[in-house]
Amino acid sequence: MLKHLLVVAVVALGSLGSSYAQTMKTVKVGTTNLSSDIGLFLAEKRGYFKDEGLKVELIPFDAGAKMVAPLGAGDLDAGAGAASAGLYNAVNRGLKLKMVADKGTNIAGYSYKALMVRKDLIDSGAFKSLADLKGKKVAIIANGAADESVINQALKKAGLKDDDIEKVFLPFPQHLTAFANKAIDASISAEPGITAMVRNGAAVRFVGLDDFYPVQQTAMLLINGKFAEDRRTVTAFLKAYLRGVRDYAATLKDGKIAGPGAEAMIKDIAEMTGIKDVSLLHQMVPVFIDPDGQINRASVETDLAYFKSRGLVAGDISTEGVIDLSFVNELKPVLGPFKASN
Repeated sequence: MLKHLLVVAVVALGSLGSSYAQTMKTVKVGTTNLSSDIGLFLAEKRGYFKDEGLKVELIPFDAGAKMVAPLGAGDLDAGAGAASAGLYNAVNRGLKLKMVADKGTNIAGYSYKALMVRKDLIDSGAFKSLADLKGKKVAIIANGAADESVINQALKKAGLKDDDIEKVFLPFPQHLTAFANKAIDASISAEPGITAMVRNGAAVRFVGLDDFYPVQQTAMLLINGKFAEDRRTVTAFLKAYLRGVRDYAATLKDGKIAGPGAEAMIKDIAEMTGIKDVSLLHQMVPVFIDPDGQINRASVETDLAYFKSRGLVAGDISTEGVIDLSFVNELKPVLGPFKASN
């Protein structure tokens, strides 16, 4: 009799597990496996998505820009994005995309992006100030990327204009080689490439972006219109994501990953990014991600105004139609205040 009851119990538990699996909602999310994806990675690895009844599929892309079309087509529910001209033009074409949470912000103390200058130009005294950008070849990740607006801020501070430099469009991983070959004079680059270039002796970290652009919204989470209509699922997804972000943010201290749990966090970032030399992660300036998911609207507006001024974005599109912080704002009382390490 006891054996029979045990068999029935096992069958019942199996059925419950099967039923639970069937009720799990699948969310497809594009990632770039950059350090700013850490919130998504931790939410998956530590079971935060599962806690919310979500089965999240993290789908790798080699660039956030390549996620825009799949997001618009509904092949992705969420993904990484930046305030690029291409994103706004996609919205102008009718794609319903929303920026819903921070995924990377460049701020003082955590300026993980910087203006890099070729080392021989620094050593010879040929480059001493932002004014020396004039006539130089400057690498930027892509045409119409937010980094075009970033370098524009540096030029404005120096009393220069866009036409005073020669823009060279190169992905971040190619910056080191370009410096070594003297194909470029300066760049807007990101960690951990910055630390690698300094170690290599190819370039010098001249100034962090915060020197001329105090707060720059570098990346955010995007969702498509159909997913946005399912508020319960989006809110659950963002709750899990922000739990991951807060785990990461708790390890930040004095401009490094050096707070409580730092060693475990560095191992997680190394696993996610495929970086084998973990000393890079110890030395680099880490990305800041807002623990409440807040997007810096002023920065997004600055970049959009720049795109419009250059004719890269047409129409009367505004940030109001693209940024939607209602989801993360709903989570503030649920998650409570975040306590930083420093």
